Amino acid sequence: MPGAGKGVLLIVGGVLLAALANATDSPAVTGMGLYPLGLIAVALLTVHGPQRLSLAGVAFLSTAVSLWAFGTPLPLALAYAGTGVAAAFVALQVLRESAGELRMRTELDLLRVVIAANVGGVIVAVPVGIVGALSGVDEVAALTLGSFVDMTASLVLWLPLVMRGRDAPSLATVPERATQWTALLVATIVVFATPFTTEFPYVVLVLLMWAGLRLSLVETLVQLVVVRLIITFFTGHGSGPYNGATHGRALPEDLQMVYAQIFLITCSVAVVALNISSARARSESRREALDKAGKVAESKLNTVFEALEAERSALEEMREVDRVKDAFVSTVSHELRTPITNIIGYTEMLEDGDFGRLSPDQSEATIRIGDNGRRLLSLIDDLLDLSRLRAKKMEIAQDPVDLVAVVRSGEEAILPRLRSAEVSLEMDLPPHPVKVVGEAEKLERVLVNLMSNAVKFTPPLGRVTVRLTQEAKWAIIEVSDTGYGIPEEDLDRLFAQFFRSSVSQEKHIQGTGLGLSIVRSIVESHGGQVEVASRVNVGTTFRVYLPA
Repeated sequence: MPGAGKGVLLIVGGVLLAALANATDSPAVTGMGLYPLGLIAVALLTVHGPQRLSLAGVAFLSTAVSLWAFGTPLPLALAYAGTGVAAAFVALQVLRESAGELRMRTELDLLRVVIAANVGGVIVAVPVGIVGALSGVDEVAALTLGSFVDMTASLVLWLPLVMRGRDAPSLATVPERATQWTALLVATIVVFATPFTTEFPYVVLVLLMWAGLRLSLVETLVQLVVVRLIITFFTGHGSGPYNGATHGRALPEDLQMVYAQIFLITCSVAVVALNISSARARSESRREALDKAGKVAESKLNTVFEALEAERSALEEMREVDRVKDAFVSTVSHELRTPITNIIGYTEMLEDGDFGRLSPDQSEATIRIGDNGRRLLSLIDDLLDLSRLRAKKMEIAQDPVDLVAVVRSGEEAILPRLRSAEVSLEMDLPPHPVKVVGEAEKLERVLVNLMSNAVKFTPPLGRVTVRLTQEAKWAIIEVSDTGYGIPEEDLDRLFAQFFRSSVSQEKHIQGTGLGLSIVRSIVESHGGQVEVASRVNVGTTFRVYLPA
């Protein structure tokens, strides 16, 4: 809603409140009585610029007409209206509205409100007293005092409503708030609707201080407005502690409302001050809690970062150790390959009789030397291939390869081992070529390694099956056997370097533990992947997926 609209509604609300409060013939509320002139200041605070002057005119006319309609003499009505608008403008200057947002966060802010209210009270009281004297009003002093106190109470009550307090949430739960509201309303009505002594109103102050301590500023101010309406209504109708006697003397009728307004000023200042203090304590407590939480979070983050840094450093060290190990293995393998090749060459010459005829025992020993030399040479070749793959030095050609031909070549290479192991081989190949992009020699190495493993881990009279299929964008090579199988706990480490399953150790099956690691490296360098499934004493199946 625009500021001018809010201002008009506030003025209309002031007129209605005045009509409600002045609906009596009691001299205590005749004329000025309970008219909420402080609402004019609140209304003017909602607008700025030229609209403020226009709204001031509306406030002057509505106040003068309504007061005159409630029985106030016209000169006094005009005095009240004019001085009420003037007091509102002066209050705005005291609050330094131009300095920015109006705030009610410290005791200094409350002091500014009290000063503005007292200045406003003087601005209203002096002219009204003069006009009253010129108009022949009896008890000019009482009129002047009443006008000062009423205007001061009105400004002290209404001005904080448009000032922003601290963003401190209410501490009270819903049941507590309901209890406090009920107790406050009941106590206020009981105390001011009956002729109690002047000590009993402080029960109401205690309940209001409960609100100031536990509730938000806005809710506390709303309670003060409600309490003022109740107190002034019953006081104006001749009820309550300020309509009797105090300190052994009967109160003059024209001062009864003054005492009530002084009590309301006391309540407003005390309760708002308590709310400010409570809100500040809550804000500081929340800020301290947030700071503490921030420090704890920062400490934990630092711990996490330190752990991550330590892990990163450890990982770098492991990578460096791995790199040095690969370099060492590659160097040693190169150095060993030449002498071992010479050993194999000389054993072949001995077997062929190039250095003379060998006896049967010498021939058998020479054959064993050659076999072990070739096994060692195969290990060195595996190490060199794996080292090149890990160092990404093994370049894979990007040639079209027919996997049917690759599988057939692997079959020819493995046939001698099949005969010696007494294991049968079944081939399930499609009648048409299955094309992939890669290097035929490396893919044949994959087939030979998988088929060799299948033969080694299959007992005599067992069966090895090789199947080639194509699904969607993948060519699938499947090598399965009816052998010993692999325990489930070994499957996760099956492709690790130098890993040999528990079955190979129990059955004394020879091997380097590098074949499957080379298989995976070659397949992944072709953009594919390897899967394995196995059951002990049932068999093992390897599936190689290559992009077709």
